[in-house]
Amino acid sequence: MAGGRMSALSLPIDGAASTEFRAFRARTPLFTVSAGRVLVTLTLPERLNAGDVEFARRLAEQAAAYAVEVERLYRSGRRPSLGRSSSARSSGKGAAA
Repeated sequence: MAGGRMSALSLPIDGAASTEFRAFRARTPLFTVSAGRVLVTLTLPERLNAGDVEFARRLAEQAAAYAVEVERLYRSGRRPSLGRSSSARSSGKGAAA
């Protein structure tokens, strides 16, 4: 998003949060994250291009990495600090695309 404004949403997640993937025959899929009274749905244009496929792959990779880190923190018994890690801030990885 070069040169434009960027919106940010911080969505506190807990054990009651949910995600849902829905595939359809005649339209692009939906991916939804629900937490509390907030529902975020990722949608795509009806005509997909290679960039859309790349975004979906990056989303899956980042979600898998997130799951690994959450499990690591849970198993270690450590309480994570709030905010992004310094490595995520400096590399730009892990930021929403």
